[in-house]
Amino acid sequence: MRPVAPALGLAALIALAGCGSSGSGSTAAPAPSTPSTAASQTQAIATITTAWTTFFHTGTKPAAAEQLLQNGDKMGVAIKVAAKVEKQSKITEDAKVSKVTFTSPTTATVTYDLLSHGHVLLPGATGQAVLEDGQWKVSTSTFCTLVGLAAAGKKIPGC
Repeated sequence: MRPVAPALGLAALIALAGCGSSGSGSTAAPAPSTPSTAASQTQAIATITTAWTTFFHTGTKPAAAEQLLQNGDKMGVAIKVAAKVEKQSKITEDAKVSKVTFTSPTTATVTYDLLSHGHVLLPGATGQAVLEDGQWKVSTSTFCTLVGLAAAGKKIPGC
């Protein structure tokens, strides 16, 4: 099973059909960055980037995805829905992070492109990373928005 990509697969299909939109226009208001030194901020950006690209990679196993998702232990059904859609769509996905902007000490806006087979399907998308239990993770709201698109607006348990 490929846990995360299915939600993105449908989002990508929507974007290709001309019905989707990217969130490239949003910019975060100036806020304190996390952490306070340039070196530790660089480390946090690298950690967020790794979490984001791993989480949205087609080959990431569900257990690993849960560890990279805010409240991941409660998101099993949503991850299964995402895997089902991905399997049906036959799209493989990856995310390429282009920008991380800290919006508070525990949140960051992540700008990324959604890719399939190296082709950009959803350019300039934005989502949130959150610091949970000392680890930067993909926010539940980001994942649930994408899963909601994949489920055609149906309520997904956990979201």
